[in-house]
Amino acid sequence: MVFSPLHWVPSLIAAVLTIALALTKGRPPHKTIARGMILFALVGFIGFIRWGDFRLLTPDLHAFHSWVGLAALIISVYIFSTKKILQKNVRHCRLGRAAAVLSAAALITGLSMLTGLSPLIPSGSAPSVTLQAPASSDLPEVEAAEYQGMKLTPLDEQRNNAIEGTQYIDRETYRLKVTGLVDQEMEMSYIDLLDLPAYSEFARMPCVEGWGFDAKWTGFRVVDLLDEAGLRPEASYVVFHSDDGYSAGLDLEYLREENVLLAYGINDVTLPPERGFPLQVVAKKKYGYKWAKWVTEIEVVAEERRGFWESRGYSNSANVGEFPFG
Repeated sequence: MVFSPLHWVPSLIAAVLTIALALTKGRPPHKTIARGMILFALVGFIGFIRWGDFRLLTPDLHAFHSWVGLAALIISVYIFSTKKILQKNVRHCRLGRAAAVLSAAALITGLSMLTGLSPLIPSGSAPSVTLQAPASSDLPEVEAAEYQGMKLTPLDEQRNNAIEGTQYIDRETYRLKVTGLVDQEMEMSYIDLLDLPAYSEFARMPCVEGWGFDAKWTGFRVVDLLDEAGLRPEASYVVFHSDDGYSAGLDLEYLREENVLLAYGINDVTLPPERGFPLQVVAKKKYGYKWAKWVTEIEVVAEERRGFWESRGYSNSANVGEFPFG
């Protein structure tokens, strides 16, 4: 699923028009609806090409939605381009009905993801209570397959969305800045961060597109670092800034209640660049756009702010299972 209006708005209209074609009789209205259907379908496809996730072999709702939508588009374009040959042919009607059925399937699955009703966390994939345990920052560097009795998603099967592609940050020159409403602004090296108390926990990263993965995360608690910097009384919200210009914010109260980690390890290995080295936010119970990667600055502010995707229409609460827009 592509949560860009350039994809889902025209695609939704195209699906409705395709279904309407199968129910409409009469050549003039048929031709008018068909032209509109093709126009909106192609605009939606452009939106998919611009923002889409092309790893479509994972057996999940997102992949199913993408395949049925693509099949509906191909059949519709074929019918439209050969209408003079097929308009009096029974095969024309059968293909039209097939396109309508596929469009209906794409519409239903797309709306279920768009409204946050899709099964982002499959039954049995996450424990009812996640345990955050003291750990060592000295990682084994051998990828773990399970943790706390839960199966972990291998690194090579974890998807990754990024606005500017993978960022490559030098460990030696990296500095994490802590700015804003703190008593003392800080700038810490990667080695400094490894000296903070370390913890590990199991958590699922759920993407609004309908996919997700399970991992063991190791890192330090955000609030431990903020407490070290000293929080001013008016501090209430924290914005994470990334190396690629990305940003996402979370309530200070949520960070403290959930003991949210900034992770430098995943499945017992150091975060690879594509997973967010040196640091990724482990925003439990939040959609993946809150899990900022390649974090270079933590800014403490007094009021809620909207990050990169939130300023483009995504919900700033980002609670899993809730409508992801607004």
